[in-house]
Amino acid sequence: MIRFRIVVLVFGALIFACSERDKDSQNVADSNEWELVILDSIQVDYLGNVDGGDFRNEKGVLFSFQGNKLIEFNSSGEIINESSYPTDGPGKVQYPTQLRYTKDNRLFAASFVGWLYELNEDLSLKQEIKLSFLSEAKDGGGLLRNLDHWNDLLISYYPGRDGANPYDPHFFRDHFLLEKIDPRTGGSKPIIKISSTSRYSSDKYFERPWVQFGVSGDILHLTLSNESLIHTYDLSKGGEYLNTLDFQPSKFIDNGEHSEEYQRISGRRMLDGGIRQLFVTDKGIVITYTEGIDEDTFIQNELNNPKNFPKYKDFQNQILKIVSQDTILSNEIIIPYKIGRILNIESLDKPFYAVRDDDFIGEEHDFITFYKLQLVRK
Repeated sequence: MIRFRIVVLVFGALIFACSERDKDSQNVADSNEWELVILDSIQVDYLGNVDGGDFRNEKGVLFSFQGNKLIEFNSSGEIINESSYPTDGPGKVQYPTQLRYTKDNRLFAASFVGWLYELNEDLSLKQEIKLSFLSEAKDGGGLLRNLDHWNDLLISYYPGRDGANPYDPHFFRDHFLLEKIDPRTGGSKPIIKISSTSRYSSDKYFERPWVQFGVSGDILHLTLSNESLIHTYDLSKGGEYLNTLDFQPSKFIDNGEHSEEYQRISGRRMLDGGIRQLFVTDKGIVITYTEGIDEDTFIQNELNNPKNFPKYKDFQNQILKIVSQDTILSNEIIIPYKIGRILNIESLDKPFYAVRDDDFIGEEHDFITFYKLQLVRK
């Protein structure tokens, strides 16, 4: 009888221990508390800057203004292909800062002033994609994300249809924001109107924002850089608006409504908080942003002086936040400034790569270093 009771007690303890482990495992799976971990780093044997790039399916590509050049590399840092382009004449490719791999490894590019390209596997020019009108955008690009691929079509921030001026103070209120483009023909259709939930849908004046968006499945998520809102649209229904989510940053400084059009405040007497990058995955959205700098701090430290621009990093954090599929918000993860721009986040479960900021670290190298990073649930 005593032996039987001991067996029962041991068996019960084992069941309890297993159930506690299962519970702990389930809690981790359900948690939306994360941390950012540096797993490793890779070096790409190229002396230059990263002025644009992407990473997908175990390979990356970067653009450098120096030589108007693309360099493709693998996850070990080995250079696979590289190509410099003429900016005039046959085969010209003018500053392809926006770079996007498709799921089947096609590579598309957009210039920071609007030209669109498709590139071959060896990075040579396959075609220039010409629309019936020219883009009126004369800035942007780099590691902003405003080019994507959906159902054999390109989705691009390509303002200029019907002469629309993207620098007009009410451009975002009055015009479609994106173009859906057939890369085979150059035919295009305007899509995506800003939601009424955005202040930019009003008659008021605000600082001009940057557009970023990403596509997962049929769903497109779009942000304007100085609003803490993510607007969601269904591409399968012509870009129909679905909803808006506030990702609720604890600090996101904003200079508010302007008294007149074309007024500039951010960067002159304070600094707005701003979305730096947006990544859309099948399991959630990743936002990185800076908090902004208040007016007193900005003025006291003369941060409007260009020589003091590097000091911005002393007075604000850069933050990463995750929005899960069920719209639960993660904790705010501070990104150390030694970690620069992220090339891409394909999945919340996969490692990804970001440029190491050697200027911040205070080191000079004849190669480019990328950190290999992973988001890990706590």
